[in-house]
Amino acid sequence: MEKKKIIYNGNRERIDIFLKTQLNYSREFIKKLILNGSIKVNSKEVKPSYILICDDEIEIDLKSEEKNKTSLSSIIIYEDKDIIVINKPNGMLVHPTDDNWMNDFSALEFSKNTLVWLLYSQRFSDQLLKMKRLGLVHRLDSDTSGIMVVAKNEKAQKNLIEQFTQREVSKNYKAVCAGVFEKDFLTVDAPIGRFSGFKKLEVMEYGRDAITDFSLIERGKNFSYLDVFPRTGRTNQIRVHLSFIKHPVVGDKIYSKTNYDRLMLFSFKIAFTHPSKGKKVVFEAEIDKDFKKRVKDLIGK
Repeated sequence: MEKKKIIYNGNRERIDIFLKTQLNYSREFIKKLILNGSIKVNSKEVKPSYILICDDEIEIDLKSEEKNKTSLSSIIIYEDKDIIVINKPNGMLVHPTDDNWMNDFSALEFSKNTLVWLLYSQRFSDQLLKMKRLGLVHRLDSDTSGIMVVAKNEKAQKNLIEQFTQREVSKNYKAVCAGVFEKDFLTVDAPIGRFSGFKKLEVMEYGRDAITDFSLIERGKNFSYLDVFPRTGRTNQIRVHLSFIKHPVVGDKIYSKTNYDRLMLFSFKIAFTHPSKGKKVVFEAEIDKDFKKRVKDLIGK
């Protein structure tokens, strides 16, 4: 959105409520814009509770925040006319935490360090802009690094979403968990849900079915290095299941109290049927040097 000025000529009204109807953004997002100085009244910064009066001049200047310097091309593993396969860096959000960007892509100007910003700013095209969620078909948590696939056209996006829904996509993660894993192979079949009013997910009797296979790679003195194969795709499934069996992912500050500065979970491999070629494809992401070094330090080998 370019710079914009509005001369207010209505009855007395809060600025955040008025602009909600003018900008098609949520009220919370508008409050953020007001508080960071992107919206002023009569050239002065105001609070979201400011009461507009007749002839007030509202100035809207949606300057973008400083973006992560990552280029999309530097994290692409594979690309063709239908898909982009990327190796998402640790700490990068897949998309903003609010939904305003799905209604107006200019809201991405205020979303630092997101994958959809890279897609929007570096793969800008009419085809991409027509697609829901800019081609996303799945996501990773910001602190989970590794492989992701993004669709480049609507047909591919629909096909891939269907494959995820039907559990036809195979995924393999690498994880370091707390404690010594006693078994070489373990399957956790435990439903995951959320109690009303709580954000945190957990294993619960009336949750949605969730199944994860764990295969031991190496045992250390205090930690274990695992291959993880989620059969279902529930939010935070790996983290919830490992916490449930008392072996939380190292660095997980949501489902454990491990005091570590990086989540030791890496999306290593993905396999699916190519949406137009109709054949099985498998992609692996190179594990970054920092993750490898931490595995060595934690496992002690």
